[in-house]
Amino acid sequence: MLGLCGLVLVAYAQAIPPAQMGEPDPSQLIGVWRGTSTCTDRVAAPACHDETVVYEFTAGRARGSVRWAADKVVNGQRQRMGELDLSYDKTEACWKAEFSSPRVKSVWRLTVEGTHLTGTARLLPGNETVRKVDARKE
Repeated sequence: MLGLCGLVLVAYAQAIPPAQMGEPDPSQLIGVWRGTSTCTDRVAAPACHDETVVYEFTAGRARGSVRWAADKVVNGQRQRMGELDLSYDKTEACWKAEFSSPRVKSVWRLTVEGTHLTGTARLLPGNETVRKVDARKE
């Protein structure tokens, strides 16, 4: 049984949004974002192309995670590039996901400030930054 102090702490913890308790708030990402994904190192990623992008973020399957569906816009039409599950990395203070394919392995880091999303993609294992993301929430 909780004493008065314990009850006050439980009520206090329930009233504080997760972001204020040092935990991420996935709702900051949920929604549709439009912007650009530009190449930053064509030596490390010679096949890279600058893109106009549409990102849709939804609640992930795991608590506190976010599902990222990434589209590029080609000739006015959206083309799905892929989907990743993001989780919040407290150490780096960003939403983070690793991507692997037979050709490339990279880590994506995204940061949200209000309705502005920025981020990078870095190749692994060399850690070269090959993309910069800049998007706005609709």
